[in-house]
Amino acid sequence: MDIIIFSEGLQKRMKDIEATGTDDLVAMGKALNTMREILTELKRVTVTYKFSDEQQEILFFKEVKPVLLSQYYYYRKKFEVLLFDSFRDRKSRIDNYYKVLQKLQHYAYKNQSFYEYCMSGATYLDSQYFTRNGSQYLPVEKDEKFSTRYDVKLARILAHEMIKDYILTSLRKSENSKADASYNPLQWTTQKVALVELIYALHAAGVFNYGKTDIKQMVDCFEEVFSIDLGNYARIFSEIRIRKSGQTNFIDLMKNRLLEAIERMS
Repeated sequence: MDIIIFSEGLQKRMKDIEATGTDDLVAMGKALNTMREILTELKRVTVTYKFSDEQQEILFFKEVKPVLLSQYYYYRKKFEVLLFDSFRDRKSRIDNYYKVLQKLQHYAYKNQSFYEYCMSGATYLDSQYFTRNGSQYLPVEKDEKFSTRYDVKLARILAHEMIKDYILTSLRKSENSKADASYNPLQWTTQKVALVELIYALHAAGVFNYGKTDIKQMVDCFEEVFSIDLGNYARIFSEIRIRKSGQTNFIDLMKNRLLEAIERMS
């Protein structure tokens, strides 16, 4: 079996996961589990594999494994950010975005020489960086049969580029939403809890994107449209579920007001 061809099959499975393109936390959690299974398969084959020559070994540890591993690192960090976002207000989310960017910048600065080596297309240190001959320099907790001195570091660099793009996009959306609020002619003027109830009802009805839109996407959209910060909407909905006055107060109010309006029109 050729490990490069085997890895291409795993890469296709990774791309199938990416193609779903969901920001739903439950779906992303399942995707991360699948990615871990894929990497476990890769490790199982790699630890006993004998490369045909150094060129094949470098190809695997420089161009194949880091790409697979970087996708896992990226989705794991994206999951962490989305989880944080789901329980925080806009200001806290923006502050967190800047903290993530700062950490990425620090890592790039700390590994600047290696970063420049990889991005320049240089090859003169490949035998040191991307073969298992240098595995004696690995930390004791690392598997010397599955890792080289720098393949994991390269995977993190690749993941950080994707994370940076994701964070910058999220940051622009949050800041633009805040900046454009004063120009929005529609303002939500009743209680926030009513809007949260409405959003969850629309989500349950599956009225957007054929029922494939997750709660966070809907909350972000409604926050932007109505220039409102719903803050910890998950906590608000938890309170809706247990309130003694009823779980659908706003929905019931809308129904009654609509029936009254229809009655007046007839």
